[in-house]
Amino acid sequence: MLVMATLPVIDWNDCLLRDLRTLAKAQFGHVYAAMVMIDPFACWEDIADLLKDLSIAGIINFPPASIIEQPTAGIPINNGQEVELRRMEWFASLGFRMLFATARRSETTAAETRLGSQLEGIVYLPEESLSLKVCDEMTLENIGLRESSIPAFSLSGASASKRSGRKE
Repeated sequence: MLVMATLPVIDWNDCLLRDLRTLAKAQFGHVYAAMVMIDPFACWEDIADLLKDLSIAGIINFPPASIIEQPTAGIPINNGQEVELRRMEWFASLGFRMLFATARRSETTAAETRLGSQLEGIVYLPEESLSLKVCDEMTLENIGLRESSIPAFSLSGASASKRSGRKE
């Protein structure tokens, strides 16, 4: 919840840019940059240029709009996801690979359709995954969704917490 609570206070995308600028140019072909895709103030062209300069080949929407957005009267719940997908389509048009993070499995079809061959996987992050204890190494586990041909993952422990009804 710390990340969620700080979104109005900390510009996470600017923090990413600042940290990327301190990296030496190297090959980061298997690295995905996590970005808040619904950020209305980010300079997306600068981010894309810096990612390309560092040879970072992929991006992921984190945290996903489906966790950030809460239903309010008169505003569709998937408005943020639409912004997120449009922005990710733009990054895909520049040749970046995609991981799509979502809190709801029902949102994976739209991502698969719109991101096409650039989509390398779905990262399922139900709300309960935010309660997992942050540690030095957090891993993804393959959750093998049968309805999709795209690999699907969850934070290790998130799916077990949901199945057992316990929070870690």
